[in-house]
Amino acid sequence: MSESGGTSKYVILGMLSHAPLTGYSIRKWIKHEYSHFWQVSFGQIYPTLKELVREGLAQTGGNADSVNGRRQIVYGITDAGRKALRAWLLKEPDVEKLRYEILLKISFGDHTTPDVLLKHLDGFIMRQEAVLSEMREALAMLERLGSRPEADHAYSRLTALCGVYHYSAMRDWALEARKYITEKEADPQ
Repeated sequence: MSESGGTSKYVILGMLSHAPLTGYSIRKWIKHEYSHFWQVSFGQIYPTLKELVREGLAQTGGNADSVNGRRQIVYGITDAGRKALRAWLLKEPDVEKLRYEILLKISFGDHTTPDVLLKHLDGFIMRQEAVLSEMREALAMLERLGSRPEADHAYSRLTALCGVYHYSAMRDWALEARKYITEKEADPQ
């Protein structure tokens, strides 16, 4: 498998390993389950699916109902695709990179006023709370789905749980930073 699509190919193969899907359903799944920790360009989904078919890692399996008047093609994983997915799963993951612009702004905070930093932190806290709410809703949904004997969503629950821990930690950091800046402003010794 060429590296032009990078990890996105494996994300899609992993999804197809669960069930045959349309590009539209892949897009919805990525948006709801993976977008909090993995960014995939939605414009890359269909070219990646076509490449997977060209490489023999996926196949088309008919049409689904149309969405917005467009015919939907159903894609499924091939045996070669399962083999490629397993080989990728054996590889060591890339080093994770933390990228939060708010950390840069706080780092350079002595070049602005505390009010500006507090405003940024308030917005950040609100965003973390919103994502936490989504993660908790996902966990509750997975819990409900997990009660069906044919459904095992243990690994999806683990990724949602990671989201709860991560966004809780970032929210807690922001609350602590807010407290620190407020106290520093009140007592500028």
